[in-house]
Amino acid sequence: MTNFTILEVVIGLSFVYFVLALVCSAVAETISSLQRKRPKMLVEGIENLLSGSTMITKEGRDLAKVFWNHPLVQALVRPRTSSGHANASQTDGKGPAYIPARTFVSALIDVGARNTDRVKQVAEDAEKVAAELSKVNVPDAINGIPSAPLRQALLAIYNEADGDVNTFRREAEKWYDDAMDRVSGWYKRHIQAVIWVIAVLVAVLLNVDTVQIATTLWKDPTARAAVVAQADKTVAKGPKSVNVSKTVSAIALPLGWKLELGTGQQDIPNQARLILSKLVGLLLTAAALSLGAPFWFDLLSKFVRIRGTGPPPAVTAADSTAS
Repeated sequence: MTNFTILEVVIGLSFVYFVLALVCSAVAETISSLQRKRPKMLVEGIENLLSGSTMITKEGRDLAKVFWNHPLVQALVRPRTSSGHANASQTDGKGPAYIPARTFVSALIDVGARNTDRVKQVAEDAEKVAAELSKVNVPDAINGIPSAPLRQALLAIYNEADGDVNTFRREAEKWYDDAMDRVSGWYKRHIQAVIWVIAVLVAVLLNVDTVQIATTLWKDPTARAAVVAQADKTVAKGPKSVNVSKTVSAIALPLGWKLELGTGQQDIPNQARLILSKLVGLLLTAAALSLGAPFWFDLLSKFVRIRGTGPPPAVTAADSTAS
């Protein structure tokens, strides 16, 4: 029975962490959206890629301005009015949050082709420009790109493809995707830092003390049963079924503050021992919430499944004799 109680306490804690982690994630994504963090990091990643260096160079930044204004890229920008739209090259993040690899390679090769001497000589005549562009091969287009390190990188990819255009495009797109994976890593680290700050605030403001919650779940069978029942329903219906505000208010656990000194679970601790316990409990909660809602839902589902199998049958005297 004790082992079963421990499992239910773990389920209760996992459920609380899951629900509050949803709050942290939602707030973090809202803040990131308001800051337009994804588009801004994409701008930085593109400038870094076009610089062909670990540092963003003037060449790379100037080429990025041309790239962002390319029609293939501008088509990804959501129009603001019927008379115009935000310029995707703006560093305030008003451009797209993602550019497909195929669009990136096509736009970049077109920029290089238009920068070749044969095309620049007829730049004033749109029909002649189109005709000359059709004659520009991939190596010439690459050599027309006004960034020496980038030209070197693309020519290396082209040479590895043995001059096959289709292979070159596939490898160039893969090269771009690898670079975007790094940008995704930047964003994930940024979100993780934001979630950690929010997790601390949620733990402190809501008084989500892991030590006290675990104690309550262990000592109060009614509260434990209520939380476990909510956890069972959530696992059965899926994570998207959770109404966070209703769920938090329905959790029969000591959350929130009474804003008065005392020794109660919701009081502001007035003893050194209680203060230390409170700090440990809040830090444990913040650390747990920073792991994210998907982590806790996956763990919660596993614990609920284990509980659903029930305790192992007791070994009888007859079983012992038979064995």
